[in-house]
Amino acid sequence: MTAQTITGAVAAPRPADRRLAGLGALLRKDTTEWLRGRRAWVVLLVSLAFMGLAAANGWIITQIAATLPADADVGAVSLVPLDNLLAAVGAQVFVLATILAVGSLLVSERQAGTLAWVASKPVSRRSIWLSKWITATGLVAAAAVVLPLAATAALVTVLYGAPDPVVVAGLGAGVVAVVAFFSAVGILAGTVLTSQVGVVGAGFGVFVLMPILGGLLPPEIAALLPVSMLTWAAGIASGMPASWSTPVAFAVVVAAIVGVGLWRMDRME
Repeated sequence: MTAQTITGAVAAPRPADRRLAGLGALLRKDTTEWLRGRRAWVVLLVSLAFMGLAAANGWIITQIAATLPADADVGAVSLVPLDNLLAAVGAQVFVLATILAVGSLLVSERQAGTLAWVASKPVSRRSIWLSKWITATGLVAAAAVVLPLAATAALVTVLYGAPDPVVVAGLGAGVVAVVAFFSAVGILAGTVLTSQVGVVGAGFGVFVLMPILGGLLPPEIAALLPVSMLTWAAGIASGMPASWSTPVAFAVVVAAIVGVGLWRMDRME
């Protein structure tokens, strides 16, 4: 019998966790596509226009009223900086921008065959879904929230005076949370529905349903709806008492949507 000794042998490495394989590369790819395409820039321009006009509405009315006869009634107009900033945020153009921006992310790639081609690479389907959600949330938040809100706050300062910067930051944080929620809803819908119209319709359906539920449910339950993050963050920034049940409920709901989205993505044909 001949004994054979192998020196320098090492144990084979354990297989890596492939559930998030390729996430970094997909994030770079999707971010590049957002920046090179027109979607983010259209969202930015539209958001700037809508929020700026909503914030300037009080000033515009007062300028028009100055040219009218003294007995003309133009109604009550607030020139308080925060009131006019809230009017701009209350237009909720960021929700509409999110719904429309994410409506085609998965559907168009499925129809063009790009999604199947990407899935054939050394990446996981979970990574594809997460990359779409993370980049959509980040880019839409920048284009529809951060930059327009900063520009609107500057406009409000010029027209009415400076709003509390802490409250402005709180509003921004709350709006970004709402964007993350509607982005997750839209990309989840893209794993179920096969048309962009259907995905956008699902997003608008959730958008319409939220205030209806908020009006029907008791206040303590309505505070658990994901869109309540906006008022919760603004309240915290203003120094008002607020329950931590709102962000906890928000985290649970978004985590559930992400979980279902990943589950659906793994089972897509």
